[in-house]
Amino acid sequence: MTSFFGDVWFQNSDTVVGGGAAPAGGQGFSMSGDEMRALLKKCQDQRKLVREMQDTAWKLQQVIAPGNEPASKHAVYGPNGIKETGVYYEGHLRFQDNYFTELILRLEKALGMTEETDRQAAEATKKRGSLE
Repeated sequence: MTSFFGDVWFQNSDTVVGGGAAPAGGQGFSMSGDEMRALLKKCQDQRKLVREMQDTAWKLQQVIAPGNEPASKHAVYGPNGIKETGVYYEGHLRFQDNYFTELILRLEKALGMTEETDRQAAEATKKRGSLE
């Protein structure tokens, strides 16, 4: 997946001594842990809404013309018709979903959530894989 953010980073200013200066050469955000958690929650809620809207977009693509006459067929199958609109809408929502997913992952990483989860999963795997 292509990154939406390039070299933009997020830094938890609560964990940085001296106020959290930005690394040289990069663009980014430094915010408190509370601000990050609030933004993370908003992003997760928005992504959930986008995913619910994707179901609606899929339904638009399934519409069948109500009549076998030119006006109905054009409204459904023609340029800017319901089906074409549904395809475009679904693609746009997919783009938004990918954007929010990457933003959520970066915020979780900045908060140390992903590293901790990965560490716990690795420990659990080691314990289960052990023959002792």
